[in-house]
Amino acid sequence: MGPPVIALIALGPPQVLFFLVFLATFLGLREFFDLALPGAGGVERWTGIGLGLALSIAIAFGNGEHLSPAFALLILLLSIVSMALSKNLPSTVSSLAVTFFGIFYIGFLLSHVSLIRIMPAGKEWVLFLIATVWAGDIFALLGGVLLGRHKLYPKISPNKTVEGLLTGAAGSVLVALVFASLVLPRLGKGLPILLGIGLVILGHIGDFTESMIKRSAQVKDSGSLFPGHGGMLDRMDSFLFSAPFLHYSLLYFWKEAP
Repeated sequence: MGPPVIALIALGPPQVLFFLVFLATFLGLREFFDLALPGAGGVERWTGIGLGLALSIAIAFGNGEHLSPAFALLILLLSIVSMALSKNLPSTVSSLAVTFFGIFYIGFLLSHVSLIRIMPAGKEWVLFLIATVWAGDIFALLGGVLLGRHKLYPKISPNKTVEGLLTGAAGSVLVALVFASLVLPRLGKGLPILLGIGLVILGHIGDFTESMIKRSAQVKDSGSLFPGHGGMLDRMDSFLFSAPFLHYSLLYFWKEAP
């Protein structure tokens, strides 16, 4: 599914990417609440999904000045729903915390892909994000299979290795340099190298976070949306922390980047 998605992003208007992010957010939220709150009722789950989607839209299309009221309203609505529907008060706070985490973990973090798109040269930066993160994943897999000896964090992800992380970083940097030279030549070499390293590290942290959630739920995959490849969360976990990293790096530290 990679080539058609990339083609849509590269050739389509910004609305195409916004729709893809919205769809991924919806599917990711649904999988998250299936994993984290399996005993919750339909109203509680759909409240979390709806608020996560609303937060994503507010961040992507709203004014930054409106975010604080949006956060306050989100907490208010969650509190009201919890008070109205809770049947087991001792577990209410934990369920509320899990719902709150899911809304921000997916709805807030993934919305940064849309924020990157509306920046100068946003389409190119979104493609840069996809290329470097995917390269980091692919090279980490190859390096781990061929060279892996030292476990990276076996408690959370027993198959990942230090060698895989290093080869993933090398692949991410290589692709970042090639992409920048072809598409964003004014960047030079220093910025792509730093971004490539940061993106592969944050991509691994995103992968570990999702693995932690799956370990807690005692499942192998977040879903069965992609046969043989798991669910939507399994496909987008590497972007959840890397997208904010790229957005804020460009926003605060490299304002002159094209």
